[in-house]
Amino acid sequence: RRSPDSFIPDDAPTQDRRYLTPSATSKKHVPFYFASRRQAEALSDEEDELAEEPLHPNATDQEKIAYKRRQNTLAARRSRRRRLAQFQKLEEDVARLNREKDIWKERALMMERMLSTHGLPCPNFSD
Repeated sequence: RRSPDSFIPDDAPTQDRRYLTPSATSKKHVPFYFASRRQAEALSDEEDELAEEPLHPNATDQEKIAYKRRQNTLAARRSRRRRLAQFQKLEEDVARLNREKDIWKERALMMERMLSTHGLPCPNFSD
C-alpha cells in the first residue's frame, strides 16, 4: 500500500527529458504555444502586472519550455499526492462506517433478543 510519504518530494530535482525518438508533440523545434505567445508579446507593449515571469526576461524559448515542463511535473506530483491522500481518507471513512454499522447491527440484535425473551413482539429488520 502506498502512502503520500512514499512519493517523490515536491522539491526533488526533475530529470531532463532525453527522448530516443521524436515524439508526436515535440516535432517542432518550438511548440506553437510559445511561438504564438512571442508574437502576441511583440504586438503588445503593455506589461501585465499580474503575470509574473519567473525566468529572466531574455529567457530563450527552450528555457521557457523547460520551465513549463518542470512546473507541470511538480503540479503532477502534488496532484498525485492529494489524490492518494483523498483515497486513503475515503478508505478510512468506509472502514469506520462499516465498524459503526456492525456495532448498530449488534445492538439491534441484542434488543431483538431482549424483546423476544420478555415475550414482546419485535419488528423484523431485514438487511
